[in-house]
Amino acid sequence: MSLDEVDKLRNEMKQITNQILGLISQRMELAKKIGEIKTILDLDIVDDKAELGVKSHVLDNSKNFSLDPEFTGRVVNLLITEAVRIQNIERMKKLNQVNNNLNNTSGNIKKNSIKVDVKNKTYLDNSSLEGKGPKIRSHLDVFNFAKTLEANGKSIIHMEVGEPDFPPPVEVRNELSNIYDSGKFHYTQAAGIAELRERLSKYLTTFFTEKTESKKHDNFVNPKNIIVTPGGRFGIFITFSSLLRPGDEIIVIEPAWPACHDCANYLGVKTRTVKSNLENGWEPDLNDIEDQININTKIICLNYPNNPTGKILSKETLKKIVVLASKSNLYLLSDEVYSNYAYRPFESIINFGYEKAILVSSFSKTFAMTGFRVGFAYSADKNIINKLINIQALALTSVAEPMQYCASLALNSDPQINRRIMKERIELVCNGLKNLPFEYVVPDGAMYVFARINKELKISDLKLVESLLDNGVAVAPGSGFGSSYSNFIRISTCIETQKIKTGLEVIKETLGKI
Repeated sequence: MSLDEVDKLRNEMKQITNQILGLISQRMELAKKIGEIKTILDLDIVDDKAELGVKSHVLDNSKNFSLDPEFTGRVVNLLITEAVRIQNIERMKKLNQVNNNLNNTSGNIKKNSIKVDVKNKTYLDNSSLEGKGPKIRSHLDVFNFAKTLEANGKSIIHMEVGEPDFPPPVEVRNELSNIYDSGKFHYTQAAGIAELRERLSKYLTTFFTEKTESKKHDNFVNPKNIIVTPGGRFGIFITFSSLLRPGDEIIVIEPAWPACHDCANYLGVKTRTVKSNLENGWEPDLNDIEDQININTKIICLNYPNNPTGKILSKETLKKIVVLASKSNLYLLSDEVYSNYAYRPFESIINFGYEKAILVSSFSKTFAMTGFRVGFAYSADKNIINKLINIQALALTSVAEPMQYCASLALNSDPQINRRIMKERIELVCNGLKNLPFEYVVPDGAMYVFARINKELKISDLKLVESLLDNGVAVAPGSGFGSSYSNFIRISTCIETQKIKTGLEVIKETLGKI
């Protein structure tokens, strides 16, 4: 044994690495060609069945190379992700060429809308909107563009964003005026102030015991197992950051708020989707969930009451999902931000005694505190919460102390009046849609109606969004919640009753002109 031998082995590794990179380059060229064919045939870039077929084939062969199957799976996922990225780039180039040709040949003729699937997102070339071509792919894009229109003097009825229009509890107002004099403006523990975590413990215990038939002892939510986060979205991000590695996989049930997919994508994590549909009342097929589980699956993501459909899963269905997760030793991440807006029995994931379950929620919807940016996460497994605390301490130290004290005082209020108001508005929208060319399921919860556009109208969600914006109403495109929902729109009920009625009337008039 000598250093010369080490150098020799290192040189061999360099050569092998170069060979690997050369083969990867060849693979990406093949991916590019496949992407060109998909564009010509108008096929989706992402093909889960084909991807799983490739992965299964490679994993079977990896046994011959004495490689760890989980590592092999992560490598394959990274290759697939890069291939999808390249195919999307090529599709964008092709469609930009089409756009340029249209510009050169059609002059001032209004162009048709072109949809482009980039990382499972649908974009719209809204060239007819003020000539600026904003890229609309989600409710936030619509909101931002609507705000631009408002700044230019146009009146907009906002039915696209889930921001309650009622004020935070009066306890919050009083605490805000107190904070300066009481000196509550310092660094805090990364996990959050003890007072807020103690009150959250009692709130969660009381709330979920009253909401369900579960019989729990008084302190079943341990305050030490709670972390206060800057909003629910960051709770999701630090959960993924602490539990996942590039090439790992999560499962998301669509339609879905895009935060899980976006956070996973940023971290190099693969998202497998299970699609639910209107015909089945947005009930996910448990066999589809099981089919997506493989050696690299780490988390099943739940969002109930669901954004955008308002669906609530039954206790029996949740129990079966817990069994699926337990069988494969998976984490369960449950986004329960809309749990206060449940119009039928709701069961929290924390009531099933599964230690790898993580509850994420926030004060934004329940207490109308969107701008305060206070959320929280809880798990029965303290080790999971410790990992989240470490990531949060690294990223931002803690949630601002004044906001934490405001959230703590908000827990003294009764948010049920907000739930009743939102339920009445949901009913108003559903009744208004009955005589319009939409199909929908009456939501079990949340603050939205997810409505399918009648196919006889022959109009996409993005085109309808554009037409409604022209007429002063903003709604969210269904494709922002999954690529299979481009014939849906999401209507938010977070505005006062009269504005909802006016908005529905504008929708009716707009559809009458199509």
